[in-house]
Amino acid sequence: MSIRNYIELIEQQRKEQDAIYHNVAVKYGLSDTAMWVLYNIYLAEDVITQQELCRQCFFAKQTVNTAITSLIKNGYVELESIIGTRNHKRILLTEKGIRLADVTIKPLVESENKAYAVLDSEEIKAYLDMTTRLTISLREETEKLGEK
Repeated sequence: MSIRNYIELIEQQRKEQDAIYHNVAVKYGLSDTAMWVLYNIYLAEDVITQQELCRQCFFAKQTVNTAITSLIKNGYVELESIIGTRNHKRILLTEKGIRLADVTIKPLVESENKAYAVLDSEEIKAYLDMTTRLTISLREETEKLGEK
């Protein structure tokens, strides 16, 4: 099999996983971005800001801002100023947001845990190592695009 065939198969799997998460978001009446924002806020062990969400989710600032605005409008999250910073605000789940996350994100995380449990720890580590190497290499190669 050629490298091109492998790339196509790997990309097909990646896109199918994206579609799986999209279907979960649709099932819960959320946009993909809102689901990922809610997911990251729910699992955050520390203060989470819009800037941190952009870093974690690899979404543009405006995309995250739109999702947060929607979640605020629906009463799921609120913003709280962080003392000692100029404009940074902490994103917090409201009681309504916690209830939403308990019926959406919590079962999603449990499903992920069960799905990944089909792999043993060595397989998971190998998968992570390989995807990390591939991501670094892909970033390096694509950064060269357009260079002369």
